[in-house]
Amino acid sequence: MEDFALLGNAAAVPIIMAITQLLKKNFSFRYKADVVSFVVALVICPLWWFYNTPELEIVDALNDGTVASIKFVMTQIMIGIATWLSATKSYDLLSGNKKRADKHAGEIEKIQTHNETLSAHITELENGSGSGGNYESEVDVGDDEKLLEILEGR
Repeated sequence: MEDFALLGNAAAVPIIMAITQLLKKNFSFRYKADVVSFVVALVICPLWWFYNTPELEIVDALNDGTVASIKFVMTQIMIGIATWLSATKSYDLLSGNKKRADKHAGEIEKIQTHNETLSAHITELENGSGSGGNYESEVDVGDDEKLLEILEGR
C-alpha cells in the first residue's frame, strides 16, 4: 500500500481513464468525454487522498477551521485538474492518434484517387492521345491548373 502512496496522484491517472471509458461505453452523455473525465478526476482525487492519508491527518485537516478547509478544497481541486490533464493527455497519446488516423483515412483515399486521375490525364496529354473536346468536360478548371503546375515542375 505504501507503493501506491509514493506514486501520489499519478496512480489515479489509469483509474480515471478506466472509469471514464467504462462510463462512456455504458451510458450516453450529452457532453464530451473530457467533461466526464474531469468530473471523475474531481471525485477520484479527493478519494485517493482520503485512501492514502492516515486517520489522524484526515481529522486534523478537516478540523483546522474555515480558512484551512477552503485551502484544502482549493488544493484538491487543483490536484484534480492537474490529474485530469495528465489523464486526458495520456489517453490522447495512447489512442487519440489512432482515432485521428481512422478519421482522416477516407480523406486520404479521396486525395489518392484524385491524384491517380490527374496522373492518368497527364499520361494522356504526354502521349498525345487526349481528346481536346472531351477533356474539358471530364476535368475541372482547377484540375487544369494543377496539371500545368505539375508539368511545369518536371
